[in-house]
Amino acid sequence: MIALRLVLVMTLVVLTASAQQTSQPASPQTESVPASCPLTPRPAQAFIPPADYHPEKLPENIFLIGTEKLWTSIRETMVWEWMPHRPGHEQDLTTKVFWFRVGYSWRTEPVPKIKVTGKRLDGPAPPLMLPQGPATNAIIDNSGRGAMLTGIYVPVPGCWEITGDYQGDKLSFVVWVEPLKQPEAPM
Repeated sequence: MIALRLVLVMTLVVLTASAQQTSQPASPQTESVPASCPLTPRPAQAFIPPADYHPEKLPENIFLIGTEKLWTSIRETMVWEWMPHRPGHEQDLTTKVFWFRVGYSWRTEPVPKIKVTGKRLDGPAPPLMLPQGPATNAIIDNSGRGAMLTGIYVPVPGCWEITGDYQGDKLSFVVWVEPLKQPEAPM
């Protein structure tokens, strides 16, 4: 049962990282990313979490970054799609990010103490928003292993550094955020 729950949560992580947002079409290509945006690359030596947290197999375009103190899954293109908030959609997200840590327990900390911040690297911008309130959790199994889950809204497109900070243990990565390409209307 524990293994099944672990597989289910890791599948959710992978699907979220792959889709980034359920209403989005396939990811854009990295050709649209300017050379001045230092996207986080796949590490030369892959981070492998402890066996209790290790997924059986990640898709080729997903990799993990971090340490046992804090890690996350990343979709290789490092491109997120963005839409401006519209009236009635002020809580829409750009993406969700799962954060993992050895020893994190959803039972003793149902509202994780993780703080997520972001700064635009290629120009001025309003601060990153966490519109859904505090972080929540994703339960892996009954032993207390779980993931911290944050919803993020990036206020403007551009090159963004996203940082998770869990009680002083920090993890940052850089993504390119570009406007969602709307399908052309039929004539």
